[in-house]
Amino acid sequence: MVVTTSELLHAWPETTRAAELAQRLADNALATSERADQEAAAAEELAILAERAAQAAENAARSARTAATRLAAFAQASRETGLPEARATLEDAERAERHARDMYHEREREARERTDPPSRG
Repeated sequence: MVVTTSELLHAWPETTRAAELAQRLADNALATSERADQEAAAAEELAILAERAAQAAENAARSARTAATRLAAFAQASRETGLPEARATLEDAERAERHARDMYHEREREARERTDPPSRG
């Protein structure tokens, strides 16, 4: 098939438009590819950050469990030893208070007997 100059000149604008369209499509494809690459890089970075956050959360949970276990053990030990000791101390204090009160009343009675002679009737 032989193409004449006239046919070439007539086809030239369409060929140019097709080439320009192909260039625009190629530019768009490249831009889309670059955006996809950037988005993929951002997604990878977010995945790394999410993994670090998850690890930190696991560490925090582990520390919280350890602290809770220790606190529960401390509370149990305090209940088992501290409460009976506190009750014993309270009982001792109450006994000492009763004894001091009894001693006070005894001394008060003795003082009254010394200062107040027995009434004669």
